[in-house]
Amino acid sequence: MAAPLLPLLLGALLAAPSSTARPLSAKASAAPSGVVEVRVGVLLPGRNLRYPWAWPRVAPALRLALEALEPQLRHAGLALRTAFASTEDDDGTCDYEVARFQATDLKCSLDPDVLLGLGCDNSRHAVAPFAQYWQLPLLSAGAYWWREDGTAVYAGPVGPDFSAFQAQLLRHFNWTSRAAFVLSYKTAYRENFLLTFMDQLSSNLNFTFSVYRYYEDEEPGDEAVRYIQANGRVVYICEPLEKLQEIMHLAQAQNMTNGDYVFFYLDISGESLKAEGHREAAKPWQSKESRDTGGLREAFQTVLVVTAHEPQTPEYQRFQNEVILRAQRDFGVALNDSMEAGTLVAGCFHDVLLLYLRALNETLREGGHKRNTSRILEKMRGLKIQGVTGMVSINRDNMREMDFDLWAMKDVETGEYQVVAHYVGSERRIKWLGPIHWKKGGPPLDNPPCVFDMDDPSCGQARHSGGEGEPLWRLWSSCG
Repeated sequence: MAAPLLPLLLGALLAAPSSTARPLSAKASAAPSGVVEVRVGVLLPGRNLRYPWAWPRVAPALRLALEALEPQLRHAGLALRTAFASTEDDDGTCDYEVARFQATDLKCSLDPDVLLGLGCDNSRHAVAPFAQYWQLPLLSAGAYWWREDGTAVYAGPVGPDFSAFQAQLLRHFNWTSRAAFVLSYKTAYRENFLLTFMDQLSSNLNFTFSVYRYYEDEEPGDEAVRYIQANGRVVYICEPLEKLQEIMHLAQAQNMTNGDYVFFYLDISGESLKAEGHREAAKPWQSKESRDTGGLREAFQTVLVVTAHEPQTPEYQRFQNEVILRAQRDFGVALNDSMEAGTLVAGCFHDVLLLYLRALNETLREGGHKRNTSRILEKMRGLKIQGVTGMVSINRDNMREMDFDLWAMKDVETGEYQVVAHYVGSERRIKWLGPIHWKKGGPPLDNPPCVFDMDDPSCGQARHSGGEGEPLWRLWSSCG
């Protein structure tokens, strides 16, 4: 009988990093004879809670996963040894060079059997080639997904499923020509979804799109509204909610909320739909400071909100509450229940660890070895488990199939939003749950005549605004 796992594990798992430059190896004794020791190297931002995958957010979820599995792991003769290293630089930002150094140091000090973490795009870029060279599974629930990451498994909300959802919406509403994007550098995590979508759009040479980007200390305001007017009627916005409300105020003043435009607000976490301060639940047009937002309720009839699908099960609610409790107890961190604040991403890390251990156990039962990465990944792609975030399955690209929701204003009198479409990632299809109340009775045209394309002789001699020679992807920035 194997020794109990928790004494071997939990002290190392929940230890906070003493610095951003050195990993913490687990100070555990060797596993008892006959027990297979599985070494897990965790690479995440150590303290910066701006990241949904920061260590204080994810550590409680990993602990919950291992506590749940303790009897099965002991019965299977498995013991886990864990070490954590922070990928932050001295300024608290994910850093490419720090991630490379920490991964190499972990390799030398722990010789891990699996790597977990690397939510940041640059950190993943730094370490994924090492993981592939070392032939180690790399389990992540964040970052910009890339097909050529070899041994990486993506278990969180990532771009391809979002892109497939948006592509189906474009086809459904017969939007085939152009779109405009407004992005804030402050929403880098959400921006990754749009970058993947843009990559997909760029493969369609008939689709023109342009991007307006600004830094968090800038006020996009009038310039963003003028940009939208000049470049699209189907608009994707990725920025803090207060900036969206500001833009919608200005758009309303320009008569842009009469039904000629549609604004998709990307809010993976669903934070804009949660009650906070004076804002009521499912009313993103209200501000935290006041429910009276100067007529924004009417303007938001043209705003559709896209979120990751939040599990509604009692199991997820219990998990969410426990993560919040333990983050406060073990790290002194006060989380709320929003997904982007970490509980959904933490849940995805929880579930991918469960899936990996299940695949590892099956591999060992069949006579394989813990370093048989190709076999373990093959097993992970063939398994389905019920996790705290829902059904977990990995496709042939080592990516979890995720669900998304589309929200629209269901009651123009109260301004309350509801889910009108649910995208099922495993089925690659949209389930329509309710109507969208378009202001003009139907969706706007994405390329109305004589607005952007002036080549038609019927448009007269008006000023040409976007024809032959216009680049497919123009990256505009308010700072040049």
